[in-house]
Amino acid sequence: MYKTYSYNDMPKPIIRHNEEPPAKPAPPPPAPPKKREEKHDGILGGLLENIASDDLILLVVAFVLLADDCDDKLLLLALAFIFFSEKF
Repeated sequence: MYKTYSYNDMPKPIIRHNEEPPAKPAPPPPAPPKKREEKHDGILGGLLENIASDDLILLVVAFVLLADDCDDKLLLLALAFIFFSEKF
């Protein structure tokens, strides 16, 4: 009922002779050269160019707090620190 796995009971590896080794996969094709994106020097000078969704959420929260006359200046400083910590 129980099978023991002692040194004598271990299965033997199958060794096949006269077989060709597996073919090596083809190397991936070279990537096309990337085109440089033109930077738009508009009114903001590219200030909003690299804003991600989490940055946008931080800005909205800070704006809502400022519009609601938030008295907690430390909270606003913490939000500003989090926003600018990714930039530097």
